[in-house]
Amino acid sequence: MSSTAPGSRLRSARGERLWGVDAARGLALLGMMAVHVVPSTYPGSGEASWAGLLFSGRSAALFALLAGVGLALLTGGAGKDGAAPEHSNAKAAWFRKVIAVRAAMIIGLGLFVSLLDSGVAVILVHYGVLFILALPFLRMSAKALAFWATGWVTASPVLYWWLQNLLRPETAEPAARLWHSPMIFDLAQPGLLALDLFVTGYYPLVLWPAYLLTGMALGRLKLGNFSTQLRLLLAGLGGAVLTYGVGWMVEAESGVLARMRPYADSDDALQGSLEAGDHFLPLVTDPLWFLIPMPHQGSHLDLLHTISCAVAVLGLMLILVRFLKWPLAPLAGAGSMPLSLYVGHLIILDPFWRLEGAPLTGLVGTDLLLWLVVAALAAGLVKVLLRRRGPLEALTHSISIAAAGPRPR
Repeated sequence: MSSTAPGSRLRSARGERLWGVDAARGLALLGMMAVHVVPSTYPGSGEASWAGLLFSGRSAALFALLAGVGLALLTGGAGKDGAAPEHSNAKAAWFRKVIAVRAAMIIGLGLFVSLLDSGVAVILVHYGVLFILALPFLRMSAKALAFWATGWVTASPVLYWWLQNLLRPETAEPAARLWHSPMIFDLAQPGLLALDLFVTGYYPLVLWPAYLLTGMALGRLKLGNFSTQLRLLLAGLGGAVLTYGVGWMVEAESGVLARMRPYADSDDALQGSLEAGDHFLPLVTDPLWFLIPMPHQGSHLDLLHTISCAVAVLGLMLILVRFLKWPLAPLAGAGSMPLSLYVGHLIILDPFWRLEGAPLTGLVGTDLLLWLVVAALAAGLVKVLLRRRGPLEALTHSISIAAAGPRPR
């Protein structure tokens, strides 16, 4: 997460568009806080909550897509006609060192932060590995990156579906996985850890480069142009509506819901799971799984829908900051220090989760979410006014720059 902040700071003087990128990231951060504090489905009825309906699957996808945008900006942004900026081999190697060191720090931090009892599927280890996977793509143009992103969206759900069914034993039990966020102790079982990271865990890295590569392709565009911003907004909205509509038709007309009904406690629970992303075994084994836009499932429609939503949010925020720059300053400031705020809210959640012993509900969850949002926006405003990096962003920046050595001219 921290890898995007230095690029944002270095280039912020060149245009307001980066405030829009940061504001979009801030919205993703608040959305993730919401689903971490408010249950995605209401206990008892199983119906999807407002947090599950709005943010489940979409916030994490927006984070990953914006990570790609940040990597593209960090390495020079848009070149001529969508080409990558021309760098010498020495400078390109320097960028790779900076990103690799920062990725290693994020992975290490994630392995320890996951020891907290926060009730959260911590994304940091996956996030850091994504940055490492991005290293071969740093010098590609927008067209080349779009080609790779399209291929990943097309092929990865098929590979994921095949691997999930290959790994699932005949007893119909879930495939082998950690069943918790990757921790430092899991390094003792590297095989299971790798399987969890890439296939069976919370954020399968077989799938998630689709978001990163899409973001990198967008970062090679001239995001400061209003025409580009408007196209992103309209294309994202169109894709989100189309994919949701196709999924609704499949669920209503195909009979897949009837085949899934025995696995749910009620019709409301089944619908809530479809909308908020609970994992149902039939969704992976059923042939129509590819056409279900259920969050966190990794089907074709899930990837296309969440990518479309992320693109729409990015376009919207880039447009809004043209007219509402300072009103959006707290949100943009929060989005420019995501690593600090993400880790900070996990630390805050730990004692509440230990005391409650279950997902936070009622006034406890609602009040806590309100305070987390207020604190994040206040920290974002202070960050903007002081023009300083967040604490963890400053740490990862300084260490990665020192490890990479002087920046080539």
